[in-house]
Amino acid sequence: MKLLKMNLANKLTILRLLMVPVFIILFEIYKTNNIVPAVVFALTASTDFLDGYIARKYNMITTFGKFMDPLVDKVLTQAGYIVLTGAGLIPAWTVVIIVFREILITGLRTLAASNNITIAASYFGKIKTVSQFIAIIAFLLKGTFGIPSIVLDILLYISVITTLLSGLDYLYKNKNVLD
Repeated sequence: MKLLKMNLANKLTILRLLMVPVFIILFEIYKTNNIVPAVVFALTASTDFLDGYIARKYNMITTFGKFMDPLVDKVLTQAGYIVLTGAGLIPAWTVVIIVFREILITGLRTLAASNNITIAASYFGKIKTVSQFIAIIAFLLKGTFGIPSIVLDILLYISVITTLLSGLDYLYKNKNVLD
């Protein structure tokens, strides 16, 4: 019943979370030989931008949204990277870096929350998320559109670099939480 009382932005966040297993199942069925997993991932990822826009425009920003939105983004992107690694499409070391950063920043946010501090998404964090979404979608479209390996490698490295930079940015801007 509580889900029915949530605002639209938070419902979109929950929808994004519920779409993760759907994406994984579709990837297992089609791999990169069909556009379906890429479309589902892209539509699911687009709810991140939509829920943020709705929350800001209609003043629907909530503590739940501030906590769950970035967490669900991490679940979606990590699911994308993990299935791509499992299919042998991307090297495991890139995913280890990405997962490590996500766990570290989630821990930082949890520590901050225990001190009644909310760490909102930063500009670098948003760039990181967009670069990850783009890289994952490109790899998902590899088989359908024959995207050259050099393009995929560049997009993957951009996502890894922005992941590292945003992690360092969060740590630097919130070093007081670690004191």
